[in-house]
Amino acid sequence: MEIREFELERIQSLYENRVEYNLSDSGVHPYNLRELLTATEREALLEVELGYGWTNGSVELRRSIAALYEGRDGDNVIVTNGSAEANFLLVMTLLQPGDEIIVFVPNYLQIWGWAKAIGVEVKEVALRAELGWQPDLDELRAALSSRTKMITVCTPNNPTGSLLTDETQAALVAIAAEADITLHADEVYKGAELDGRERRSFADLYDKAIVTNGLSKAMALPGLRIGWLVGQVDEIYGAWQRKDYTSITTSAVSEFVADIVLQPARRAEILERSRRILRANVELLSGWIDANADLFSCVLPQAGGMAFLRYNMPVNSSELVTRMRLERSILLLPGDVYGLDGHIRIGVGAPAGHLEAGLARLAEFVRAEIV
Repeated sequence: MEIREFELERIQSLYENRVEYNLSDSGVHPYNLRELLTATEREALLEVELGYGWTNGSVELRRSIAALYEGRDGDNVIVTNGSAEANFLLVMTLLQPGDEIIVFVPNYLQIWGWAKAIGVEVKEVALRAELGWQPDLDELRAALSSRTKMITVCTPNNPTGSLLTDETQAALVAIAAEADITLHADEVYKGAELDGRERRSFADLYDKAIVTNGLSKAMALPGLRIGWLVGQVDEIYGAWQRKDYTSITTSAVSEFVADIVLQPARRAEILERSRRILRANVELLSGWIDANADLFSCVLPQAGGMAFLRYNMPVNSSELVTRMRLERSILLLPGDVYGLDGHIRIGVGAPAGHLEAGLARLAEFVRAEIV
């Protein structure tokens, strides 16, 4: 099996720890255990036995995850090593060679890459900047065929930080239901909506929806490596069968902490911290864009930890990002990794001082070296 290199992840893996200003992350600045847990919880953590747990996730944690959705229980949930493993299991469980999947782009292209690798035909439907990064639903309908098995959407969106409108959500459900196909949503940024209104999960809107989520992005806990899939019982059992061939189980320590942070009051507290950081940083970014409007423009993000900037310079995005890294020790992501040259992705979840200093260096570089 041949698989295309996951360029986004390769860039970050190679360089994110080698630069002075890493502005490539899409999550919120993470907690440490001391600030996350109470003294009592930290003491209890020391008593966690470091053995194998439930290979589909502890009973308690699956119940806590199921409680985030309407009418679901632990059998509708599998716990995974990050949402990346959840997406992998999704593809390997629900798609076969010769099937078709429709992917909204720009998007985090993990599912796109895995599906192509196993012989699934991938059709792309564009989110349009002129529509506020909403999809053209007529284009979606035209892409459907008798071989279409799944539509997949990332909402809130990576890399644009856009949110589907309630009307678009309802329309996607109606289109999937009429075609009687699976609707997958990567909802790992859900809860980081800047307006404070957490949108409904697709799992609550459509019986044949299956959703990916986890603690890495909106919840600011990527080091726990906890993700999950929520779907129909038979699909989740199929994912469990495949997980037996991959990581077997997640960390007992991570599951212990995850169950604490997913309790309603603690989850609300964590998400409010994320929104507070993101609101302040998006305001900072907006001012920076205004000051550099001859070079950059952006449909400002509505959620999540990143913004997708269009630049007004005659240079390829990968070349621009490489030069910034080598010459100014700044790491961004090029629009090329999303198939949209002329753009760069900037993380807005870092501490404000780090973001402000990195943006200042970016503007200085562009004006001195590119313009």
